[in-house]
Amino acid sequence: MNLEWYYTFLVVAKYQNYRKAADELFITQTSVYNHVKNLEALLGVDLVEQSGRNIILTKAGQYFCGIAKETINTYEKGIYSIKNMESNYKATLKIVVTTYIDNYLLTKFLPLFFKREPNINVSTTVLEEYIPQAIAEGDYDIGIDRKEPNMKSIHYKNICEGRIQLIVPNIIENSNLNSEREYFEKYRVLSDNHPTYWDELKDTIIKIYPKTNFVSISSVRSTEDLIIANQGVSYLPVYIIADVEQSKIKLVEPKNISAPISFTYLIWKKETPEINSFNLLFEHFVAEENKKISKVEQ
Repeated sequence: MNLEWYYTFLVVAKYQNYRKAADELFITQTSVYNHVKNLEALLGVDLVEQSGRNIILTKAGQYFCGIAKETINTYEKGIYSIKNMESNYKATLKIVVTTYIDNYLLTKFLPLFFKREPNINVSTTVLEEYIPQAIAEGDYDIGIDRKEPNMKSIHYKNICEGRIQLIVPNIIENSNLNSEREYFEKYRVLSDNHPTYWDELKDTIIKIYPKTNFVSISSVRSTEDLIIANQGVSYLPVYIIADVEQSKIKLVEPKNISAPISFTYLIWKKETPEINSFNLLFEHFVAEENKKISKVEQ
């Protein structure tokens, strides 16, 4: 038995696509295919079957998903227990977040959490999709996402990060630009860096300036860097630009567009003292960060 085959199979089962699984695992599609075939040979059953360009799980494959998850969880818990026999941790929380949350919120929050809860250990994983499903299936204890889960089998709560605003390069030649339309005429609009508000926002922008040139940049960090490099403008949560050197960017007060609101969703399934402590401290942390931003804007 090779546990790497189990890991590969679970990612294949999640995407039901060899290419997407290979991208997440950072291996070739051939390796993904071979891992699945080796596992099928070991078990003596077909786990997947072809369906057009994609693959689907067989009945045996669906059943084996639960076995594979339990096997991996048992292995990881065993390794963790051995490595931490001498530690003072009373519990470990498995946290799954998006890249955005990891970059802008979690790195600031965790030092505060460790200070308040020194006996709780934390392990983090970054995923861009399927966070609610991962929580529902028990793979992680807490998820932090920017999309509303809308699942009945889990608990979730939204936390406002503050308003969204048009962020533009702060250069001398822009001193005479006053409205959103003028910036849309001059710059590309860097879009799609938030999973929910951009479709409606694009429609609103096009009504004001139909010739707007949109460029899809999914990474918030890359969007920020491009604005600083005078390569575009974008709508971003005011919260995240607080740490950017203010001489490089500026906020444009809305005149024609009512900017949306961005939310962070805390997601969990079980109610434990450790999970409740994390959630309460994180919610308080976000509220305090927003107060800082309000003072800056004033």
